[in-house]
Amino acid sequence: MKRRRLLGATSVVLGLLLASVLYLVSQGFWNITTDSSPDIIIHNGEILTMELSPAQVEALAIQGEYIIAIGDESDILAMAGPNTEFIDLEGRTLLPGFNDAHSHHIGDRSYVNQSTADEVIDSVLSSGWTSISELFVNQERLDGLITLDQHDNLRIRVNAYLPLSWQFDRFGDWYQAYQPGQEYSSKLRIGGVKIFMDSWYTNWLHYFDQTELASLVQQAHDDGFQIAIHSVVDNATDIVLNALETALDGQSNQQYRHRIEHLVLLRDDQIQRLADLGIIASLQLTWFNSDWTQAASWPSLQNYSNLAGRWRDILEAGIPSLGSTDYPWLIGTDRSAMYVVSSAVTRVGGQGLTPTAWMLNQTISVEQALRLITIDAAYGTFQEDIKGSIRVGKLADLVILSDNPLTVPEDTLADIEVLMTMVGGVVEYIAPGQQFLFAGCEGASSQTIERTSQSMKMETMSTTNQKEKWWTGRDLNSRPPPIWKSRQSVKSAKVVISPGNLGNQDFNRADLPAHSCRFRMLDEVLKELWSG
Repeated sequence: MKRRRLLGATSVVLGLLLASVLYLVSQGFWNITTDSSPDIIIHNGEILTMELSPAQVEALAIQGEYIIAIGDESDILAMAGPNTEFIDLEGRTLLPGFNDAHSHHIGDRSYVNQSTADEVIDSVLSSGWTSISELFVNQERLDGLITLDQHDNLRIRVNAYLPLSWQFDRFGDWYQAYQPGQEYSSKLRIGGVKIFMDSWYTNWLHYFDQTELASLVQQAHDDGFQIAIHSVVDNATDIVLNALETALDGQSNQQYRHRIEHLVLLRDDQIQRLADLGIIASLQLTWFNSDWTQAASWPSLQNYSNLAGRWRDILEAGIPSLGSTDYPWLIGTDRSAMYVVSSAVTRVGGQGLTPTAWMLNQTISVEQALRLITIDAAYGTFQEDIKGSIRVGKLADLVILSDNPLTVPEDTLADIEVLMTMVGGVVEYIAPGQQFLFAGCEGASSQTIERTSQSMKMETMSTTNQKEKWWTGRDLNSRPPPIWKSRQSVKSAKVVISPGNLGNQDFNRADLPAHSCRFRMLDEVLKELWSG
């Protein structure tokens, strides 16, 4: 009887234990797979981490959404498993994905004749941005972003800032229906609230007096929201600094990270005050370049040139700062991250005109510009621990560039091309014709096709003997180019393509999306294999 009771009790305990394990697995808390090897390894190029140390590494490994290892190429390659895919940079440069800290890419898309959010997202990704902050997200726009996210169509990361005002309009406490930093997913988050203090340097109109602004700022601050305030002219910025200083009441701004947008005209005493309070300066790095000399408002700006666009002075004062575009406003049509860097470093605009002396006095270094749109921008949204640099444990938001911005001549920075953009370990953009990523078939080298063919033929061979025979006399260090589990292939073909399953005779090549150039090239190789 005792034994029967003991067995019964043991069965109950084991049953509960099994149920607990299954629950943990279903919730993603426990990975029961034995393969801990990386999904992707990136190597053979210049990898700029945007960390102080190490500033550069030879290779990195990705598993799922995250970077799991960085370091020497030999060490990282040794981690590879049978299903690991490889990106051979072939000497190109990898950086953390760029972060546009103040923009209206999605919300104001009609301004540049883009009708759908999908269109915008494609443009943003092809420009190298993996994250954007949308600085005017009302209820309608927030609902649209939530819908995109719910349907897995928000392929970039978005911080949404909810407006409390627009000019003399006041929007009330609608923002209180949401929580500070509220996350809908890893792609969508409430960044904070937005207030408009003034208009532009051609119109010195204030939308708030000191009392009203202080009250609004205090309420949002007490509610725990990060506050972003549009302030262009120096006398408006005085009122903003007073309101923020009162709200902080001696506390460090590191906890709240309140920020001032634009800061077009700024006095020396205000720069010191920003530094003392730790208020974040949100800088639009494409502003005040040589193109502005052709603007109708140029005479007004020239009158205050000693106060205008003081990016270098702000950084030298140690003020925490963010880099951005304010796209589509006052930037033209080029939203490329490398155009942003070029403009900040050279102050030469798209028309190639010569910058003025005061513009050149406020240029910043390439490294400073890169930091402003990577790790510094991540700090501005409380996300420096998960993105903005290449470090173990951070999201695999990455961009491949055609050249290293730290080593090319400064006057060629704008010519650097974005070749690939990855968000959370998923390749979301590949530039046309990039053979090393199997992006295109036109002009694909015979070596690329041969290496892929060799890899697939190996998979059809059943014995180790046959495989060793195949590799006889071939380059044993040669690895096939990666074959992506791309969104396009998953959605259109409902198949997972990897070096591990290309040899499966039951694989239906008719399922490959015909419109995808890289898969058309694979299709030709498969035809050759299966016809032989």
